[in-house]
Amino acid sequence: MAQNYLTGACLCKNIVYRIMLPASESFPKVIICHCTNCKRYTGSSFSANIIVPQSSLEYIKGSPKLYSDRGDKGGQVLREFCSDCGTPFTSRSGDDKEVVAVKSGTLDEEHRLNCAKLSTEIYYHRKDKWVDDMGNEDVQRINGSMGS
Repeated sequence: MAQNYLTGACLCKNIVYRIMLPASESFPKVIICHCTNCKRYTGSSFSANIIVPQSSLEYIKGSPKLYSDRGDKGGQVLREFCSDCGTPFTSRSGDDKEVVAVKSGTLDEEHRLNCAKLSTEIYYHRKDKWVDDMGNEDVQRINGSMGS
């Protein structure tokens, strides 16, 4: 049976990964986390993730560094990131060896487009208020950078 796959990398490209998915399985949907630790980990107002089986994720170049912190209920959260450029790759519960949350922004663009449907927002009560404005037609949209 043929397989679908997704690939991704960190900003410096020292770490590259592949996610193998059975052909019968559709591409993962995006889950957004608004918890405080994910905001700090990503340096953004939320963490956009795809949830995949841990066994489907393979680092094919380089190895991420592991950081452990505590979730709001006290459980261990394991986070992988590039020690050279700081790109966050994954988060997972220390108790859950089955699935991992892969940061969708690390997917190669052609694969990120396959995971374009938002499924769930967690810690919604902690969502930054301006996030709702992203779909507002009054927000200026620029294709490219803001400066010269």
